Amino acid sequence: MVRVILAPARTLFAIVSLVVTTLILGMYVIALVRVSPRSRHVTGLMRLWARVFLFGTGTRVSVEGLDRISPHASYVFCGNHISNIDIPVMIGRLPVSVRFLAKKELFGVPVLGHAMRSIHMVETDRTAGPMAHREINDQVARVVSEGLSLVIYPEGTRSRNAEMMPFKKGAFRIAIDNAMPIVPVVITGSEKVWRPGSKLILGGRVRLVIHDPIPTAGLTQADIVDLRDRVRSVVERKYEEIRVR
Repeated sequence: MVRVILAPARTLFAIVSLVVTTLILGMYVIALVRVSPRSRHVTGLMRLWARVFLFGTGTRVSVEGLDRISPHASYVFCGNHISNIDIPVMIGRLPVSVRFLAKKELFGVPVLGHAMRSIHMVETDRTAGPMAHREINDQVARVVSEGLSLVIYPEGTRSRNAEMMPFKKGAFRIAIDNAMPIVPVVITGSEKVWRPGSKLILGGRVRLVIHDPIPTAGLTQADIVDLRDRVRSVVERKYEEIRVR
């Protein structure tokens, strides 16, 4: 009840802090990358942006399984997607520098879009057909060459009811093409912090569980479906075990 009463004020505070932080850090990142394209400070600035937003929304995050991944390796993180809060959770709490596949509309937002391009976020256009796959592959190759990791939500969009949806093949094709280990991840609680479709942010606890990486070296396109099903099974089993309905 208290969370609901405080939600309008919390939402306003979170939005104002997000806008201000995005403008300040976004412009700084754009300038920084022009001077030093491979600056290590970019990761710290991204985490600062994410943690300011999490603080503003009243989101408290617990992370399990950090010891399962190396901060010096590159991975493809795949898991369920139940809220917009999932993105700052992953940016702010993973021990590696991550980039996302983001829809093209976000790249049209002033400052934010320019900043996203400058740090190699991957732009996707679902209406572009075969050309989109080539564009994505080129952008992913740039991310890999920089020694970064990718976060891909294989459901393709947020679940509206917190139930897991079918996994698409794209994330697993990218992992195999680039011989990047896939790390299954599970998020719970974020749909209660900021419900899909809701304008109000309630705050609360989010739990992020990181599983052991699954190697993809030596796999081929013929292994995509098996890999997809294996990852989904890991995510679904843990999600159903720990989620609070």
